[in-house]
Amino acid sequence: MGRLRLIGKAISIGRVTEKYPFAPIEVPEGFRGKPVINPDECIGCSACANACPPQALQVYDDLKRGIRVIHFFLGRCIFCARCQDVCPTDAIRLTKEFELATLSEEDLHQVVELQMVRCKECGRPFDTFRHVIYLAKELPPEQRTMMFLCPECRAKKASKIISFAKGGGKIV
Repeated sequence: MGRLRLIGKAISIGRVTEKYPFAPIEVPEGFRGKPVINPDECIGCSACANACPPQALQVYDDLKRGIRVIHFFLGRCIFCARCQDVCPTDAIRLTKEFELATLSEEDLHQVVELQMVRCKECGRPFDTFRHVIYLAKELPPEQRTMMFLCPECRAKKASKIISFAKGGGKIV
């Protein structure tokens, strides 16, 4: 008798399974799926790499070519969304994509290359054009000339200006 009651209950409830993978499945709002970098929005600031706990995002400079490389390896990602939270330009977005199995490891890598600025004094590449322009928007016009100097040359120039001001106009 217990089995008949169970069968009756199952018939009254109806189907409770999904037709996945033969039909698409609806993911809930706020689902954290595959992160994707929009190369047109990325400024190369490295905030994402600094915030990534498993170091799925790596940023390094190829000084010979004058290129900053942002390398994202999906195999290390824990989908914590910290990269999305810290990106100042919303270049990294978590999608609703969750079917990430692949036969090729190349599908797990995303590489973004950005051209770097060369210092006006020493000629060394030090930051990306996009990042310098993004930061220059926040500065008053009189300070924007220093943006195209590497940190070392900027420090030297600033110390000369400060010592000139302290010396009453005489170069110390």
